[in-house]
Amino acid sequence: MTSLTEWFLEPYKLIWQHRRLLKDSVVNNLNVRVAGSVLGVAWLVVGPVLLLVLYGLIYSVVFNIRPVGFSLTDYLLYIFSGLVPFIAFSQALAAGTSSLTTDQALLLNRTFPAELIPMREVLTGGSMIVVGLAVVMLLKLLLLSPSWLWLLLPVVLLLMIMAITGMVWAFALANLVMKDTQQMIIYILMLLLVASPIAYRPEMLSGSLKFLIYFNPIAYYITSVQTILVLGQLPPFPIMIGTVVIAFVFFHGMYSVFKTSKLIIADLL
Repeated sequence: MTSLTEWFLEPYKLIWQHRRLLKDSVVNNLNVRVAGSVLGVAWLVVGPVLLLVLYGLIYSVVFNIRPVGFSLTDYLLYIFSGLVPFIAFSQALAAGTSSLTTDQALLLNRTFPAELIPMREVLTGGSMIVVGLAVVMLLKLLLLSPSWLWLLLPVVLLLMIMAITGMVWAFALANLVMKDTQQMIIYILMLLLVASPIAYRPEMLSGSLKFLIYFNPIAYYITSVQTILVLGQLPPFPIMIGTVVIAFVFFHGMYSVFKTSKLIIADLL
């Protein structure tokens, strides 16, 4: 029992022990991304707002569609609250996959453990989620439609970060031994985008197509955020269970794989 507890707590202890370095590296990452731009860190707010306006025009003017029972405003916020987590996930997966190949010596770095390097990319992408969803919450408050269920959002986002971190650990390792992994990411993300219920409700799909959503891990978190934030409802029970199971399986499972594999790969490189 003690060894199992130690195994479970190990990644959290690692993160806590290096929390300051991790925070500083995330801040530095954000500064690098906006370096040289006129607006600087203001892009963290301007970017999501521009995205909301763009998709608002596309779906309200060009496509002119929305699910039954949705007001145009809620439908636009529904799309946006699903799109923001997916884009952050895409950025984290793409950047995290290549994060170790630029300097393979980092695999055995003791000052800043290699496990935290892909995680840095996940947390950098997570800043967009926080800002983007804050925009949606502000608009919902202006429409006088807040919900106490919003208190669950930090839990959902934490579980989402855990799940994405596990995925990024897997792809970062794979990219060290198979360089084609980074090229495959583009097509994997395209497939996941189509299989993510961003602009449609899961119930709008037929039974066979709806079943495919349950094989898309990121769909569980997108659906949870949209349902809680925009609809003010609890996600379906299978979705809630999925968000917890996927997070812990990916996070703890891939942490163990990463910790063991990095030593083997470092010897082979």
